Amino acid sequence: MPSCITVQDVSESAVALSRDDLPASYWAASEHSTRGQRVAIRWLAAQLILLSGGAVLGAVDGVNAGGIDLGAASAAAALLVSLVPAAWLAARNPQRAWYEGRAAAESIKTLAWKYAIRAEPFDCGDQAAIIRLKNDLTAIRLDLSTIAWPQHETIATPAMSALRAASLPTRRSVYRMGRIDAERRWYAEKTDNYIRMSRRWSALAVIATVAGLTGGVLKATGVLAYDGLGAASSIAAAATAWLQMKQFRPLAAAYRLTGRELSAVDHQLEHVTDEPDWAQRAASAEDAISREHTMWLARREAV
Repeated sequence: MPSCITVQDVSESAVALSRDDLPASYWAASEHSTRGQRVAIRWLAAQLILLSGGAVLGAVDGVNAGGIDLGAASAAAALLVSLVPAAWLAARNPQRAWYEGRAAAESIKTLAWKYAIRAEPFDCGDQAAIIRLKNDLTAIRLDLSTIAWPQHETIATPAMSALRAASLPTRRSVYRMGRIDAERRWYAEKTDNYIRMSRRWSALAVIATVAGLTGGVLKATGVLAYDGLGAASSIAAAATAWLQMKQFRPLAAAYRLTGRELSAVDHQLEHVTDEPDWAQRAASAEDAISREHTMWLARREAV
């Protein structure tokens, strides 16, 4: 069990807590999530491309080769191949790994920060705090046994212990800059990015729908021989499915709300000068951030 580092007067840079200073369990969960996200996106993209491609090819008046319509044959082949990623996604469900890994990683990060800044329930003695931290980390590992957790790890890293041993003004300053402000900027950037992506994919769905309607009218009036109504509908459906999988709109709304809450919390933390008040308010700040963990866990159960 690591002992705390006693620091009488230490600079903020010496006790700053970065992602590299988090327990090894954080990195195991984060890698689990990243791998699941990468696989889920790759296979879903392949499925949607094949379905859309099949619709586009099926509308082509192919050249008959030995009595076979090449357009229809190509479309059938694309649809047949699309069953492979569909079956793989249904069998492996990589989205679950994506969501549960992210939930675990963020929960571990919250525990690490609470311990390091002496927020509730870690505002007790060092011995009791390290036992509580170990038990909470163990509970996460047991709940998510599919993650390849490290066999041995330092429960409280040197940087966590150094920050915990620092004075309240130092902990307050480090936490506000290294956690609250960093999270607030991250949420703001993600919100803007997700809003842009939502608009782009929504625009694609609308454009595809309008193109399909136009093509259908032109086909009905004999102006155009290509029947693009089905192809356009498939592309619009694919864009909508991509939007739903990536959750751009819900995430943008949730991140915007969290950013506002963090701004309010930061203002409250600015003038805290006693340890009991700090422990309570700092825990409230982490609770505002941890609402995202709850969202990820809910998405995990939904898939």
